[in-house]
Amino acid sequence: MNSNFDISSKRKLLYKRKRKRQLIFKIYIVLLAISILSLILLLNKSTPVNKKVISSSNSLDNKIIICIDPGHGDFDTGAKSSSGIFEKDIVLEISLKLGKLLEENDIKVIYTRTNDSLPWLETANDSLKERIRISKAFKADIFISIHCNSNYDDISAKGIETWYKPNDESSKNLALILQTSLSNLNSTIDRGIKTYDNKDDALAVLELNESISALVELGFLSNTYDEKYLNSDKGKEAFAKSIKDGLLNYIESNKDIIIKKRSNKAM
Repeated sequence: MNSNFDISSKRKLLYKRKRKRQLIFKIYIVLLAISILSLILLLNKSTPVNKKVISSSNSLDNKIIICIDPGHGDFDTGAKSSSGIFEKDIVLEISLKLGKLLEENDIKVIYTRTNDSLPWLETANDSLKERIRISKAFKADIFISIHCNSNYDDISAKGIETWYKPNDESSKNLALILQTSLSNLNSTIDRGIKTYDNKDDALAVLELNESISALVELGFLSNTYDEKYLNSDKGKEAFAKSIKDGLLNYIESNKDIIIKKRSNKAM
């Protein structure tokens, strides 16, 4: 046995080293906790909770969301012209052109349909409910439904009109701006903005919609003059651009209203 080996001294030395490591570890934990606490306090001071909520839900920092609803579709053809043109086809083309123009202006676009296949469509009522559900699911700020008109009892009837939800100033203002923009095309007569007087005559996509909404009737397919412009490439491009201009004009002029609507939806 090595006479220089003292197991008792060795144990004492190991114990001291262990105690030293434990002390260093405890000091490290304390310093780490202090650092984390300081960081939390600093973040809370620089970015209040209320400010975070406002910036994420009550401002226009995020993109405006517009839901475009091309009326009808599938077996629901809508109006039909004397030459066999269906409303559902014309409004779909205009809607897709409109969507591209809006996206070029940093607007987020969703559609209730992008083609003529609507697997969820069994009845016209189901169709209306689904369009409203889509708008709500994507939290659209603005909803615009695009249609063509008809009056087969009076084929001289023509012109553009825009419908709004009664007792809703936001809807009325949107309809007025859209109607003004569309009428400036001078493609047909200006029939003005319209609304319904009672719930029995209500337009479901306006009445049941939580978004700021309007429905445009771009002309009468039963009228030869309106039909020719509606079915022309020039007309479709012009209508898409005019609706785009109206929507951007509304957004620019009504930012406070849109922020308020967003806040109400978030509650």
